[in-house]
Amino acid sequence: MTIPAAETRPETPAFGRAHLGFFAINVWRYQELLRHLMIRDIKAQYKQSVLGYAWIILNPIAQLLILSFVFTTALRPATQSGTPYPLFLATGLLPWIFFANAVTSATSSITSGPNLITSVYFPREMLVIAAVLVRLVDLGAALIIVGALLILNGQSVSWTAVWLPFLITIHILFVIGFALPMAALNLFFRDVRFLVTTALSLWFFVTPIFYSLSAVPERYRLIYDLNPNARLIQAYRWALFEGVSPPLESVAWAGVLAGLSLLVGYYVFKKLEPYFADYI
Repeated sequence: MTIPAAETRPETPAFGRAHLGFFAINVWRYQELLRHLMIRDIKAQYKQSVLGYAWIILNPIAQLLILSFVFTTALRPATQSGTPYPLFLATGLLPWIFFANAVTSATSSITSGPNLITSVYFPREMLVIAAVLVRLVDLGAALIIVGALLILNGQSVSWTAVWLPFLITIHILFVIGFALPMAALNLFFRDVRFLVTTALSLWFFVTPIFYSLSAVPERYRLIYDLNPNARLIQAYRWALFEGVSPPLESVAWAGVLAGLSLLVGYYVFKKLEPYFADYI
């Protein structure tokens, strides 16, 4: 598929420049549109569902129960500091569910909004950002589930939980940065959504979700060092039930990876944006 030559397109509007400063300006300027898109997506997701919004809680609980049963009865993996395995698993699985659902939804966000794209101009990244932020309901459900597990296991929330807003912000920025080029490329090449699904399946196993990072041999650590999800999940565990602050260098590196993801992802997205209407 050949994309039209750039010179045949009108000049990109000022607020569409591929710069993170304009990214922040667009988010602020179009916050009302962003809020409307988020509400629309939430309503559409659970429309005509018998259980409705209960699926926000039921789906992660079902996955948590199944994986907990498998790994506590069959594989019996070791956890850090003797942490109960369901709690250990929850702090890895639930952030992953947010990541995977957000990336999957955001990848299809441009192709699923043809009427908006062809009728009026607005920064198209709003569709991707809204698709990611809607999945914050998954993180909200995750916090409820983890809180319940802490209570059931007789553990209290440590003061280090104050790290959570900062860690979640890094996670959101990484997801948006990763999803932006995927959403743009999926418009031109519809195979991208299938590639994303396959990549997420593989990514799941190279992220310390159901096993401890300490169990990974040293020669493979580089893979995990370059995986923001691995660093963030480990940081969630430290902050929530280990009672220690995540190492600053690890959090800083996750922040750098998230920033690079957003920088590159936004640049690619804005370079492809002028051609969206031709392929929608």
